[in-house]
Order: sequence, then structure tokens, then C-alpha cells
Amino acid sequence: MAGPLWLRFVVSSLLFVIWLLPAWAGPASVNPDLLRDRWSARWIAHGHHANPADADYRSPYAFGVYHFRRNFELGQKPSRFVIHVTADQRYQLYVNGARVAWGPARADLKHWRFESLDIAPQLRAGRNVIAAVVWNFAELAPVAQNTARTAFLLQGDTEAERIVDTGQQWRVWHNAGYAGIPVRMGREVRGYWAAGPGETVDGAAYPWGWEQTAFDDSAWVAPQVLSNGSPRDARDAPNPWMLVPRDIPLMEESPIRIPYLRLVEGPAASGAVFPFALYPTRFRLNGRPD
Repeated sequence: MAGPLWLRFVVSSLLFVIWLLPAWAGPASVNPDLLRDRWSARWIAHGHHANPADADYRSPYAFGVYHFRRNFELGQKPSRFVIHVTADQRYQLYVNGARVAWGPARADLKHWRFESLDIAPQLRAGRNVIAAVVWNFAELAPVAQNTARTAFLLQGDTEAERIVDTGQQWRVWHNAGYAGIPVRMGREVRGYWAAGPGETVDGAAYPWGWEQTAFDDSAWVAPQVLSNGSPRDARDAPNPWMLVPRDIPLMEESPIRIPYLRLVEGPAASGAVFPFALYPTRFRLNGRPD
């Protein structure tokens, strides 16, 4: 680009900002009432956190992975259906089997972030399901992770969407197939480690299809219902999560092909099993095609 250095810098910066605008556009606005008044939705968790005297009690501060589901019916496909969602510590959200968000954006308990989404494109007339998986990494969490306890919260933006508010109508299941893999400084890594752990997943214990509409969740349990969600500006909040909207864009994600598989263990490859169903597969062992 010809011209003075300062002009080239201004034009380049302007092009950069224009390029970023689509990513920075918020996915959905927030009902102003939800920024000052206590929410109708309530935080939920697994019932085995409730009573330390129970035989199956698990600490709400311990490592755990939990799946949540809410089945509901719609008379017709909506043109707008905005929800606000968050969890402690981390979550991924699915609507009718499609992953639509993950978060929350990193913050502290006095500024606990929630994501706002219009999920109308994923909904349809008839039966629908909203499903979420929530992680608590406990002592294995990243250094930057703040936390109060394991919990999940989802709020409808207006009266029309509040049929999906978290509460007693949701279902929950503890996924005991997950285990954390500690990353120890001086052992697995040299130097300082501030990120989270690895994971192992027992496929035999995993509830495959749990995010799909047709999944049978009759063996799942009703959740422990905690206190109402409450924005930072509300008076006398009933819990430590002072809710504020996410102030950065949702992360972008793009699929990347697996160029080679270096090692395969376990059952023989099948065209119906990941990753073979998604990617052309070529095996390379010790650098040589097999």
C-alpha cells in the first residue's frame, strides 16, 4: 500500500476492525429486567451433593462431570427463542443434538459470566431437547478458574422462553466414566503449568446419544434445586454467583482433518465409528504407511 506510514497504519487498522465486526456482534440481547432483578430460573445440581449423611453423597466441590437434559414441546417453530446460560465450572450446551455454545467466559464470582443465545434455528415444532454437560475440575482446575461449587443455570429471556428455565423439570446424570489426568510440573511438563488437566473417558460407561432428542433419560434423576440466579445489580443475592453478560465474542471453532493416525488400539476400525466415519483414514506406524 502506497502513502505515508501513518496512513497505512490507519487503513490497515480499519480493515482489521471491519474484519472483526462479525465475530464481535453479540448472538442475542438480554432482557433488561434480567440485569437488575432476580431470575426465575434456579441453579441446579445432582442430588447426591445434597446430604453428607447419604450413602451416595459426593462433595459439590469434587471432580465430576454431569449431564443435564430438558425435554419440551413446541406447537410451532419459533422465530426467536433467547436463553441465557452459565455453569460452575465449565459447560457445553446442545440443542436437539447440535452444540451451540460452551463457556462461561472466564471471570470471578463477583462478575460471573453468562452467554446469551438465540436458539430458534435449532428448534422445531414438536419435541425438543436442551442438554448440557458440566465439568468441575476441582483441584485440577486451571489457575485462573474461580468456583463456588458444581452447578448449572439456564434462563429464558421472556415469558415465552421460560418453559426451559432450570428447575425440577430438568433431569441430571453423573458421568462416572470421566477421570482427570493431572499434569505435574517437573514430570509431565518442564517449568510452570497453569492450564487444566487431561481426561480419560470410559466409553463403556458413556451415555452415547445423551444430547439427542430420542435419548431415553428415564433412568436419570431430578436435580437438586438450589437458589435463583441473580444479576450483579440485584439486591440481596441468594448465592455467590453475581451474574453479568459475557463481554467478549464466543470462540470460533473449525473442524480440522486428521491427516494420519499414528496408533490404533482396541476394536478393529469400522466405517460406523469415529473417526473413521468422518475422515479418510491412513495408518502410519514409525513413519511408514501400513
